[in-house]
Amino acid sequence: MADLEFDHYSQKVMDAFLSLDSQTGITDFLGVRFTDGGPGRLVAEMEVRPELITMIGNLHGGVVAVLIDHVLGSVMYPIMPRGWWAATTEYKINNLAPVRGGGLRAEATVVAMTKSTSVVRVDVTNFEGGPGGPSGDGRLVSIAQGTCLLREPKPKES
Repeated sequence: MADLEFDHYSQKVMDAFLSLDSQTGITDFLGVRFTDGGPGRLVAEMEVRPELITMIGNLHGGVVAVLIDHVLGSVMYPIMPRGWWAATTEYKINNLAPVRGGGLRAEATVVAMTKSTSVVRVDVTNFEGGPGGPSGDGRLVSIAQGTCLLREPKPKES
């Protein structure tokens, strides 16, 4: 994979993401927190709680999908021009192994970017001990790839 250059990267935006204590909506309910990042890369983690486990003992796949969607779009904000927005237009998930506990770590990496779209890969690992656990102990449980639509702000009407 070629190294991409991100002319509009903002460490200030990345620092703001990494310092968020809480978010809103479903990501706050799930306890998703950004833990690491850099130009074209963002990591989010969450704890696998008992109420997210299905009757057969595995984490519901929709929880993984929400985590993936959230980090897939969010990785764009520190590298887009200020005021632009990103929307996930599609993504595909390959679930590789069941998740029964511990924590999840989703690492999004921008693999291609034009002025209007980006392609992002997300690897999700399951690790013991919940968020903040050692990154080396995780097993790969999902791989995703998605596309984001990138848009500049609409001019204000006078």
